[in-house]
Amino acid sequence: MVPFPPGGIDLILSLFLEGLSKRLGQAVHLVNHPGGTGAHGTLEVAKAKPDGLTLLFASQGPLVYQPQLNAVGYSALHSFVPVCRVTSTPSVLMASGKSGFNNMEQVVAAARQAPGVISYSTPGTGGLPHIGMAAFAKVMGVEMVHKPMAGAAAAIKALKEGEAELIAEQLPTAIALANEGARIIGVLAQSRLSHLPQVPTLIEQGCNLCFQSWNALMAPANTPTATLQRLSDACLAALVDATPQMNQKMGIDPAYLGSAQTATFIAGELDRAHELARLSGLITGK
Repeated sequence: MVPFPPGGIDLILSLFLEGLSKRLGQAVHLVNHPGGTGAHGTLEVAKAKPDGLTLLFASQGPLVYQPQLNAVGYSALHSFVPVCRVTSTPSVLMASGKSGFNNMEQVVAAARQAPGVISYSTPGTGGLPHIGMAAFAKVMGVEMVHKPMAGAAAAIKALKEGEAELIAEQLPTAIALANEGARIIGVLAQSRLSHLPQVPTLIEQGCNLCFQSWNALMAPANTPTATLQRLSDACLAALVDATPQMNQKMGIDPAYLGSAQTATFIAGELDRAHELARLSGLITGK
């Protein structure tokens, strides 16, 4: 289950789904269950039987960012057990081709000249693109307008059509969906990306802000260890086979981690998500 509308992280899943079916010896079906910026489908999987037959393919948003702002009814650490991490990439800052923005300096200058006019689209409220862009505005001392949309594809469509000037999106989705209607103007990482060597980081452009996007395959809590191992092994083999396609179509390589390593990784991401949400001003306290 992908807890978002079609045209987002399911583009990643589709590249290794056939290989996963082949390795498991049974059909694996992709079901999109959008709602609540990923929270609705995520909760459904949390309540599913722990038999290995219902899995969640989710990004960081519903797992570690939504719980910072909302009562979602599940816990990333207690409602699920990881099968594996699939990808991990920096987020990127994209600008609409109709905006005329070519770098972050131009964005900040325009936002300071016209407070509350420059807007950013997101796949929905409470995800990393929302919290990340709110943090960007706070760090740079500007006021921008949030335009939540129904999923990543709709958010990027709004960007391309000029309904919004900016978006923060994970690299695979950005590369897969970007065209002449949108351009990547900054990377939210410590250093430039090998696939985008011409695009400077936001740090280079004067904004000390980094956050990463990732996708993981999760099973309901109490799924048997042997089942998890079988799924994890099949996922690794499928990702190895799909690496050329992922590299060509999305400019990324898999970033596989096994079940235990993914659990440790997600625990660390929860701490980072809380800090970014605090920095954004969307939550208060320490």
